[in-house]
Amino acid sequence: METMHHRARRNDTSDNVRRPRRAIKKRELTARQRKELSDYFQRRAARLKVVATTRTPGGQILDWIPIESQHPKGKIATPPPTRELREPTRGGRRIALTTFELERPDAKHGPDGTVPVLRKNVRKLIFDKSLDDYLSKHGHRTRTALLDGRYGLELPEVGSPHDYATTGQNVTCYGGEGYISAYDPYTWYSDEFSLGQIAVVRGSGNGRQTLEAGHQEYRDLYGDWVPHLFVFYTTNNYTQQGNQKGGYNRDVDGWVQYSNSVYPGAISSPTSTPGGAQYNMFIKYQLWQGNWWLKCNQNWIGYYPASLFSTSGLRSQADQVQFFGEIVDASDHSGATKTDMGSGYWAENEWPWAGFMRNLRIQSNTNGSMSDYNAPSCYATDTNEYDIECHMRSGSSWGSYFWFGGPGAG
Repeated sequence: METMHHRARRNDTSDNVRRPRRAIKKRELTARQRKELSDYFQRRAARLKVVATTRTPGGQILDWIPIESQHPKGKIATPPPTRELREPTRGGRRIALTTFELERPDAKHGPDGTVPVLRKNVRKLIFDKSLDDYLSKHGHRTRTALLDGRYGLELPEVGSPHDYATTGQNVTCYGGEGYISAYDPYTWYSDEFSLGQIAVVRGSGNGRQTLEAGHQEYRDLYGDWVPHLFVFYTTNNYTQQGNQKGGYNRDVDGWVQYSNSVYPGAISSPTSTPGGAQYNMFIKYQLWQGNWWLKCNQNWIGYYPASLFSTSGLRSQADQVQFFGEIVDASDHSGATKTDMGSGYWAENEWPWAGFMRNLRIQSNTNGSMSDYNAPSCYATDTNEYDIECHMRSGSSWGSYFWFGGPGAG
């Protein structure tokens, strides 16, 4: 068993930290910029071949479209073979899978043969970003910084800093998988987010390409303060956003929806309670027959065509896998952020307080064989606010795993 630590200080799990009121940013753009942002999403909704519209209990509006309408020739790919999830227990620890609104028995679905597309509610948009910034992962341009000369993190060129509790392995592979703890992190400002995710990566410089997915809370993107399933891709190291270039969920072209019950942007519930019931989300990317398929819990939910990517990028393989927690600290408030990462508790608080990622594995060949993830190091970018404790190839039922998180400056 290999254990690695990147720690700051311990906090008492009995602490009840008073959090400041959450704040929605309302920096005004020009009328032209506001109209560009609103018109963009209205045009995207108008071009869909909608046959039904439903509303979830959480208030999300779903447009149901024929699945074949997502391809100009109606050719939707077939997912990889389904394997039942392994559900290990470790020392009697009980963890359940988080669920989504359309998985409820009384959920409203569209007609057979249709799939849901989450409609962007423009009335909830916060008009504090240009369209290009809104479509970006971080709300602004970033640059890649190498950690230990091994793997890259996206840091801002200007503006809001990012904090990470991160791991990465350089290895030729065809996907990766793992369980991500499903807490409801406190986020201080509407333009700050907190997430846990997987990324598969290949390429260098502006040719660096990624596929990402995980569990995220981000008020400016979703219009609420609750966690969501997200997907994201970039073909150009985050330098440009748009159709076939990169972006979140269905905000840009690229994603092909397959499932009729789980979709990018879906609300994740229930969530874990620090010291109480624990939930997690299973996430898996797999390159299969020319498409990068995403599995969430038991469902193959959709895919990105590998043709989106270059031959030196993710067209036929990845050369790096990362699992990490991340927050954005908005730069236009005084002091460091009070946004939680993970549960808001430090990694060394462990079960059942800290955030975790467990049973982390990589797909080592095109046939789907898996091997344990083996990150050579783990790293926290600001140990006064967040930390990480890694156990690669632990020999336990959790395989390769780590604890991560922290309360920011809270």
